[in-house]
Amino acid sequence: MFCGSCTSMESYWSLLLVLLLVLASALSAPAADEECQQDVNCFLPNCLCASTKPPGGLSLEEVPQFVVLSYDDAITTTNFDFYLDFKDFVNPNECRISMTFFVSHLYCDYSKVNELHRLGHEIALHSVTHKSDVENYWRKANQSVWEHEMDDLRKMIVRNALIPVEDIKGWRAPFLEVGGDEMFSAVRDLNLLYDCSWPTLKYTNWYGDRPEGAIWPYTLDFPSIQDCQVGRCPTERFNGTWVLPMVDLKDNTGEGCAMLDICRSVDDELLTSADAVENFLRRNFNLNYYTNKAPFGLYAHHAWFYENQIDNTEARKDGYTRFLQWLSEKDDVYVVSLDRMLAWVRNPVPLSEAGTSDALSCTGYDPDSNCLDPIIFDFFQEDNLPTTETMIRMGTCTRPQPDYYPWIYNPYGDQDIPIEAIP
Repeated sequence: MFCGSCTSMESYWSLLLVLLLVLASALSAPAADEECQQDVNCFLPNCLCASTKPPGGLSLEEVPQFVVLSYDDAITTTNFDFYLDFKDFVNPNECRISMTFFVSHLYCDYSKVNELHRLGHEIALHSVTHKSDVENYWRKANQSVWEHEMDDLRKMIVRNALIPVEDIKGWRAPFLEVGGDEMFSAVRDLNLLYDCSWPTLKYTNWYGDRPEGAIWPYTLDFPSIQDCQVGRCPTERFNGTWVLPMVDLKDNTGEGCAMLDICRSVDDELLTSADAVENFLRRNFNLNYYTNKAPFGLYAHHAWFYENQIDNTEARKDGYTRFLQWLSEKDDVYVVSLDRMLAWVRNPVPLSEAGTSDALSCTGYDPDSNCLDPIIFDFFQEDNLPTTETMIRMGTCTRPQPDYYPWIYNPYGDQDIPIEAIP
């Protein structure tokens, strides 16, 4: 039987359902001034309140001490063997340690990026251009600029290093120039999981009166409590977007330093002595280890290990390596990439179960290579180089050679866009 009023009734009920869903969403959304309360209005694995307490309600005895090692900038023939030198270190579960590489594009050899990923390390984003003009470029960047710096690089990595897009989860801003709501909007809209650009001095284990310890990773579902040292920190909320705080180390002058490159010593021993480097790292590690076991980060550029060399020594590398050897003797310390550490934070399990958990297992190590015939492409000035050099080389796993040098707004090198025409 035909019902002439059925269509209007269906529309009525559909509209009512939509209104109820909107009302439910409004009621469940945190109020503007609502404080984050774990397991009340914030729930793992996608929301964690900013805190100095370990996630999951675990006691310190049940918490692994994570050490995260990261390196910034392009992977090249100059630094690749250096990174491979740490391949023999293993965690308490006999899985190799893993590290995070925040990759930038210029001079990058993507075939070597592919190999680091194959060995179980994390590949993350560090911008296409890495421009040095902080004041006029990064501090003025809108969301579109941040998105292109992230996503165009991601496209380059996927195409040239043959890394699955879902494996690229994190981002670090050049010069740690946090880009405010515009940058975090780009992180969110590109479905990246985390940012690791944001240093903290206030929430360390040593600055002022800090008996409770350093800050753990958290999400931006609620306003951040973290201090803002560099750039513009976000004021909006970004549900499910993680902040992995860069907790300042205490250098030998008593000052904070988020990256090893800027840690200093009064007598310069830190620059030249392996003993001083090892002791400096041990001292800072113990500040975390004997308070709240917050993740302990050592963030560096490859060049730091060879700056200020005397008589061609490798004092910094030797001290750093001896520190890793010392860590390997502890049965509750896991040296893992940022994404693996975050996987544990999102699903925390006691130390007794950590070694067999998905986050810390050997899963993803040493599959057969899919970069079977790597090649080096040479690009010249007529190929729209972004520098004044006459030639730039780019290692890749794929063919054919692009017509032009891949760059921001032209990640596949298939468009004739002169560098001066790029915003």
